[in-house]
Amino acid sequence: MKFIAMMKKLSCFMVLAAGCSVLAHAGETAQHHRMDEMVVTATLSETPVKKIPAAIEVITREEIAEMGAETLHQILTEAQSVNLEPVSGRMSTARLRGLSSSNTLVMIDGMRLPSGFQDEIDLGEIPAGLIERIEIVRGPGSAIYGSDAIGGVINVITRAPTDKAEAWLNTQYGESRHGEAENTAFDAGVSGSSGALGYVIAGSFVDKGRFDFDTEDWKTDGDDKKVRAGAATLTWELGDDTDLSFGVTYADVEREGLRLKRKKENDWHNESERFTGRVELRSALTPSSSLLFRAYRSEYDWSVSLTPTDGSKPEIHDVDQATDQFEGRWTGLILDRHRLTAGIEYRTEDREEDGVKSDIDNLGVFLQDELTVTDRFNAILGLRFDDHSGFGSVFSPRISAAYQVSDYLRLRGSYGEGFRAPSAFELYSGSPYTIRRILIPNPDLDPETSRTWEAGVDVDYGILTIGLTGFRNDINDMIAEVFTGRYEGTTPKIPINEVKNIAEAMTQGIELSVGLELGYGLWLADELTLLEGENKATGEELLYVPEVSNVLKLSYGNPSVGLSGNIRLVTTGSQYTTPDLKTETYSIVNIYASKSLTDRVRLYTGVDNLFDEQVTDGYGNVYGPGSSGTFIYGGLSMNL
Repeated sequence: MKFIAMMKKLSCFMVLAAGCSVLAHAGETAQHHRMDEMVVTATLSETPVKKIPAAIEVITREEIAEMGAETLHQILTEAQSVNLEPVSGRMSTARLRGLSSSNTLVMIDGMRLPSGFQDEIDLGEIPAGLIERIEIVRGPGSAIYGSDAIGGVINVITRAPTDKAEAWLNTQYGESRHGEAENTAFDAGVSGSSGALGYVIAGSFVDKGRFDFDTEDWKTDGDDKKVRAGAATLTWELGDDTDLSFGVTYADVEREGLRLKRKKENDWHNESERFTGRVELRSALTPSSSLLFRAYRSEYDWSVSLTPTDGSKPEIHDVDQATDQFEGRWTGLILDRHRLTAGIEYRTEDREEDGVKSDIDNLGVFLQDELTVTDRFNAILGLRFDDHSGFGSVFSPRISAAYQVSDYLRLRGSYGEGFRAPSAFELYSGSPYTIRRILIPNPDLDPETSRTWEAGVDVDYGILTIGLTGFRNDINDMIAEVFTGRYEGTTPKIPINEVKNIAEAMTQGIELSVGLELGYGLWLADELTLLEGENKATGEELLYVPEVSNVLKLSYGNPSVGLSGNIRLVTTGSQYTTPDLKTETYSIVNIYASKSLTDRVRLYTGVDNLFDEQVTDGYGNVYGPGSSGTFIYGGLSMNL
């Protein structure tokens, strides 16, 4: 019955889109060829979106600027089928298609990010100023990426060296209408080339003040937060066909606030430090084949202290995690119809949490064939083998295909299998000390395995683009927290959860994206997801699976007078955030406007959460746009 209701909702949106397409012919038109965008995440090689039989979203630097976003977390609040889950430690993590954040692989420049506190990756630690674009591939990616990519892949791509010397500076200031959450942000950088050398250096700084809606509960609703980050890449052309590159990214985050624990008010202080360094060699063997060798190391250090204001002994915890990966990859064209990619990678992960040490290693081998059957029909076949030190070996296949019915219509479908290995945190560490809950680890966990079916249709008719996708994920042995009781030593009594395997679970949904050129510089876009998730063993709904999520955006751009702007309506549907608490549907309105003073200087302003909606539970905890209430900001951007 839920699925029938989902289809009824979708039909209403389809009728609306069809009606809008008629109105579009009344205005001037402009061409938007998003299907011609090149992406690398889906196939590991630069490929036009229109050649990939998968659901893909690309968020460009220009789109990021027109949100006024400062961190990756804020950007993803408006991405399709991405829902943000607040977790302990005031972090925000990404969930794709209703699956947990552990089933969403987050990377920077194609490299895995190591997790930190409670095995999570905090999206609020990655500044927007370092980002060139974001590629989101929805659907299982285990056939080329291995573990953790059951729901999909989010690949953050940083700025690359440019042919000509460039420099940029962006400054922003804002605060909430309540006079809190004062925010100052800067990002700047230079890039260019000199002979065989290319370079890019970028830096970012964000300083956000605390806010507190209820001063009587002994905890701050939003903490003081500082993010200091930088990235650099150096490339060296060793010859006409070979490049050597070095790159680093770094982020240091500091947060301070108040917390209530054991009936005491505590000064809460958190620090984290993230570093990734890489060396990469690319060589073109022939015009149609190439080799890549890459080695990288990612480190993440996290610590927290709770110091009672009465002067008693502080409580201190820390996490250190490091990932080393070595990989080699060959790509080549065979018989003019097969673009093969073969790769091997070896990864080690070392973790220490409050003195508990653990380590894993994984060897992966994969083969992918991008097959051109005819000019209109293409397919991608992939198979990966992983040998994991914690649970053994597994094969992950995927097959997908697309058929171009006409110049305007494309059909696509896919089937894939994925897996996620239990983490060292779930196996050994657990979390006996957070205010939110006590978590007991389980060394006997089995890996999750998944089967995903997907079918879709794409329409590209110049002024009108439509993408429609239906999908279903069936998960066996889903790793989840199961409530087992409450701790008697606290008031209120803290829940006690244990990490266990759920025999069967599923998520399914429908994704609709519509883009419409209205003329006169106006562009209308809508991204709708209807979603449901269920624990098949108990019949209960899964947590943090909103029944509907939607982003409706009306944009305006007039280069001749240097004006641009947008208004965005972001809706998140009802969802369970605990087994006995279901939040209500809410919508927030964000607006943005900019004016170019010269070709290189631009002023901008914006308002997040125009109508002061309270969204702390369902919108990525306390650091989402407008979570501090109506938030007003302005800034200056220069490109030199």
